[in-house]
Amino acid sequence: MREVSIISKIAKTVKKLIEGGYVIDIPESAEGIDGHIVSYVDKESRLAEQYKVLRTDFYFLSPEKPLKTVVITSSQPEEGKTITACNLAVSITLDANKKVVLIDGDLKRASVHRIFNIKRKPGFVDLLEGTVDPEYFFKEPVIENLYVIPAGTLSENPSEKLNTEKIYTVLDKFKKNCDYLIFDSPPVLDATDASILGTLCDGVLLVVKANVTPKKSIKEAMEHLNNAHVKPKGCILTNVKARLAYDYYYHKEA
Repeated sequence: MREVSIISKIAKTVKKLIEGGYVIDIPESAEGIDGHIVSYVDKESRLAEQYKVLRTDFYFLSPEKPLKTVVITSSQPEEGKTITACNLAVSITLDANKKVVLIDGDLKRASVHRIFNIKRKPGFVDLLEGTVDPEYFFKEPVIENLYVIPAGTLSENPSEKLNTEKIYTVLDKFKKNCDYLIFDSPPVLDATDASILGTLCDGVLLVVKANVTPKKSIKEAMEHLNNAHVKPKGCILTNVKARLAYDYYYHKEA
């Protein structure tokens, strides 16, 4: 656990790990949804139960001011942020029929559309460019009460799309039409997008991959976010081996 020892300095252990460090051998659903979305394709599995634990802890992460809009990111690629964001979104929709909007904000490495077997465009970029209205995405949920906004049309400078007045209008409309809004954003050290989105949302959750993510990267990611006046509400540790104790790491503001 040395790889993530820095977490203990910024976070409080509260529950169990959501993702096991082993291969998940689950076929895709009838709708073509990726088998890694265990919250939907294997609802009674151990991993699905752990996403429910994450969901509960997410609700109580900020009890005085619930997080209705959240950015899920990581310091670097391949840490499990997208699978975490998708499973959390699905798990929330299954709880008392809550309406959730999941937005693929990782515009350079978009993958949410493939996970849910939907088209990449129109999507988030098209919303920001004004070529499609928010109402378009509320015609039909992808599953249950989950509305997925894919990345949309490829853009050369995605970060610039986030620095426009249009994004405020788009987010306001989504907030009025859902209970929770979840962003899957690019890694913090890859682009400024996570920091930009973090200033627009109620909080940021940083995903850390056990025994993979260097402590230096975690520290740099925290510094980047803090410099943008975005203080992460918590950290989620993924890739913990089944033989180890499963832990979530959250940091609650003092």
